Amino acid sequence: MIRTLTGKVSGIFGSTVILDVNGIGFEVICSRSVLSSCTQDSTAKIVTSLQFSEAGAVIYGFASEREREFFLRITGVKGVGGRTAIALLSEMPVDSILQAISTADVAALSRVPGIGKKTAERLCFELKNIAELRTLGGSDDIPEKADTAESVIAALLSLGFSRLDAGGVINLLRAAHGESFDALNEEDLLRLALKELHR
Repeated sequence: MIRTLTGKVSGIFGSTVILDVNGIGFEVICSRSVLSSCTQDSTAKIVTSLQFSEAGAVIYGFASEREREFFLRITGVKGVGGRTAIALLSEMPVDSILQAISTADVAALSRVPGIGKKTAERLCFELKNIAELRTLGGSDDIPEKADTAESVIAALLSLGFSRLDAGGVINLLRAAHGESFDALNEEDLLRLALKELHR
């Protein structure tokens, strides 16, 4: 199993990153948070999941173990494949998806390309307990940090940024700061998010 890949970014095409690992080019279909942090010719470490289907083997890439774990939970739902799951993670940050599922917000989930009403309803039903726990890849502090992240996302939306950009920059900052992300307050997180968005 390929759990992580580290190499040079030799190309970015849509949602696919070509990662040169010791002369071998891997195609990795990535979440938006990964795409936001990758630049041509830079070195990147991507958390990965190798999936098999009738079409063959596909490697999916994530900014964190939490994203990967949630991807695996999503693809465990009938009718949700890897590409649909990665589209969901690219459209909304994990905390927003958990919120939508816990409140049965079918409309929000249905706005994601590839997810219809029935699939959205199935996600809400089958993952409701996971959404209530809100502890994927984290500790008991996640609800508080989720509230902080959601508050900053709401602030960015009020400033005119799209939910896709707002959620993507929060995931980018979470991946970049690691454990220190949990220590950021709303003011610091908003300042860092605006700095990234204005680059």
